[in-house]
Amino acid sequence: MNLRDFRRILRQTLFFPIALLLLLAVFFLVQLARLSTALHEVDRSDRITTQIVGLEKLILDQETGMRGYELADDPVMLAPYTAGMAPIQKNFADLRKEFAGNDAQEQRLATLSDRYQLWLGRAQRMIAKDPTLLNSAQVHQQNKLMMDGIRDEIDEMLAGEEARRKDLSAQAPNVEHTDFISVLAAALFIGVAVALFTRQRLRTVSRSYTTALEKVEQQSREVYERRQWLQTTLESIGDAVIACDIDGRVEFLNAVATALTGWTSQEAIGRPLDEVFEIIHEVTREVADNPVEQVRRQKKVVGLANHTALISRRGKEFLIDDSAAPIVDEKGNMTGIVLVFHDVTEQRRTEAALISGEKLAVAGRLAASIAHEIHNPLDSVANILYLLREEQDEAKRAQYLRMAEQELGRTMQISRTMLSLYREPKAPIQIDVKELLEGVLLLLERRIAHQQIQVKRELHEACIVEGFPAELRQVVTNVLVNAIEAVGPKGRIRIRVEAAPAEEFRGAGAMIEVADNGPGIADGEAERLFQPFFTTKGEHGTGLGLWVSMGIVQKHGGTIRLVNCGHEEYRGACARIYLPAETLASAERRSAVN
Repeated sequence: MNLRDFRRILRQTLFFPIALLLLLAVFFLVQLARLSTALHEVDRSDRITTQIVGLEKLILDQETGMRGYELADDPVMLAPYTAGMAPIQKNFADLRKEFAGNDAQEQRLATLSDRYQLWLGRAQRMIAKDPTLLNSAQVHQQNKLMMDGIRDEIDEMLAGEEARRKDLSAQAPNVEHTDFISVLAAALFIGVAVALFTRQRLRTVSRSYTTALEKVEQQSREVYERRQWLQTTLESIGDAVIACDIDGRVEFLNAVATALTGWTSQEAIGRPLDEVFEIIHEVTREVADNPVEQVRRQKKVVGLANHTALISRRGKEFLIDDSAAPIVDEKGNMTGIVLVFHDVTEQRRTEAALISGEKLAVAGRLAASIAHEIHNPLDSVANILYLLREEQDEAKRAQYLRMAEQELGRTMQISRTMLSLYREPKAPIQIDVKELLEGVLLLLERRIAHQQIQVKRELHEACIVEGFPAELRQVVTNVLVNAIEAVGPKGRIRIRVEAAPAEEFRGAGAMIEVADNGPGIADGEAERLFQPFFTTKGEHGTGLGLWVSMGIVQKHGGTIRLVNCGHEEYRGACARIYLPAETLASAERRSAVN
């Protein structure tokens, strides 16, 4: 049997059962459609009943509201009467559609509509204070008779629909039983036909064993070629790749891995990975965990620890990043480990330079304002000294000295706050969030006053957190400057601090909220604002402030969220900064980030 005949037999073996199964599926769908139609009619009857009951309730509510107005003469009592107008008309329209083709129910609905219109006309005349309809027992009796007629028509409609539903409900089980017997018989017939046809075809296929062996040999050649292609690909990619067996011995290195480790492929194959791939912690200089051991324990993809450095055979150091993954066979058994990594030394240096530059930019943005803040008190001191030289009255001289001390104290406070942006302790310290915010507001005070921005401070609650104050001041400064630039002259900003209770995924701490009445955040921009170099300020923004701020807050174990506030007075952006009471930051992590 040649390959063409073999394929023809395979096609027959495949398509004949499929065709029969498709026929069975079509037959099943037809039967299912019958059953679905019967059940749909039952559901439709229930829906019509619900609409009739709802129509009755709306009409009775209208009558109640009209009576209340007649007794109390209070227009408020007409609310149900007025509110029911549109829904009642809609219910009548919906029921006309539902009753299409049902002559008896259409006639009942027409009669009900006529009676309702007569009652509605009388009700409108009574609301309009028609003198012929006021305070008349006969009128009230007529109103009652009209409403009784409406109820009678509704009861007849409900009774008719209930009788129809009983008929439909009785038909549904019969349809279901008939469909089940039909589908079962068809399935048995098709099953027997498929079994007989497949048996005959398989006998024919068994005689083509030799041809099948030839195909297997061809597939083996294709697998070999595929393996060669994959090896060439691994040699050519830009990332370093090291493959190990299950015991952690090197079996493959590509060209990039050879360049970074300093080991050639011939020298490295068969050696333990620890000997070829020597990694340490960038800051502590301690030996890092072996990724092969982690993959072997966890049997899943693992990433290298942050700040991992690779020491090459020649002693050169590279900062690397990426992951290790298990190699599994078709049965799911792990047969080896592949390690993929790349050199991020220049990337880390670039990020460090960006962070340092952003910190200088924060100070630069405050420089002009601080210069004015210091210059004004010094001018006052100079004027006071001039007055002291000419003043002979001791009481006035003492008053001038007190004024000079106050101005110098303000100058010293501003300079200390400015210096605190760069003076940092070596370990996290206790920080009063209120004092931290007051210090930043002091530096921004002149800018806020110049633009006549109203700042509402809700700093009543005392919150203490751990961290590095200079870094947290930088975060708060970035957020406040963004708010100032967003609201513009005569805008409004609210700064609020509250204690954050412990939750499932975080501990207790403090929540700083900065809300403004600016234009807010456009759709889709909330997440992108934390990406480096993304800015909504055009040429006036660097796109680094929020990226750096998020890195600092996450290093402390906190987070930043940006949303649109939606408050009546503050409809713009709202930044919520969560800081834990016990920080995750350390001197090592801080030095690594900076």
